[in-house]
Amino acid sequence: MNDLYGIDFAQAELVIARIAEIATAVGWQAGVGGMETAGSIVSYLAKHPRDIEPCLRFGVMELPADWHERGALTWHRQDGKVVSPEWVRRARTIKQLAEPKP
Repeated sequence: MNDLYGIDFAQAELVIARIAEIATAVGWQAGVGGMETAGSIVSYLAKHPRDIEPCLRFGVMELPADWHERGALTWHRQDGKVVSPEWVRRARTIKQLAEPKP
């Protein structure tokens, strides 16, 4: 065990390998890149560490349906702008409030 921040690097290697495995499967099923999916998983788990164990054991199906928008990291939108998860959620709420009700 190396003592950088108390990290057990042997265990960290296993965690990274499992995230890559999950991201590859989810990315393939969704038709998106595994690298982007892995980043989304890490982003979510960084903000919600209590979900690390269920995610590593059972995959992203154990996470909330909108897990990919509830992370800690920013990302590029299709138009190239960098946005935060909070910004995306607020923009969606504003758009829904502005839509006319049937």
